[in-house]
Amino acid sequence: MFQEFAFEAAHKTTPDTPLHGHTFKVKVVLTGEPVPVFGWSHDLLVVEPIISALRKQLDHRYLNDIEGLETPSLENVAQWIFRRLDKEIPGVDRVEVRRGLEGACDGVVYREASRVHA
Repeated sequence: MFQEFAFEAAHKTTPDTPLHGHTFKVKVVLTGEPVPVFGWSHDLLVVEPIISALRKQLDHRYLNDIEGLETPSLENVAQWIFRRLDKEIPGVDRVEVRRGLEGACDGVVYREASRVHA
């Protein structure tokens, strides 16, 4: 199962990069044993408030000012989101972050190396 959200934010990737902003789109993929009655691995009534609170930390912010995102590349943003959600939601498999228009975007997938299966 997965949950998606978007946020608007500004950042500078390097000191020489001009200040600019993006609409970031995030996909959080969750895995786990399905509940036999419903078939879901996670109750969205539990997951949604956690993800919403994290989104509020990022939305309409200057990412460089957020602790742990001083260098807010797509890779670092994905890792930052993963690590925060992983503390609160069991079964976070991966976090995908992209920016740009559909069909013409940049993106990254972050997954903990210890969880990647051969």
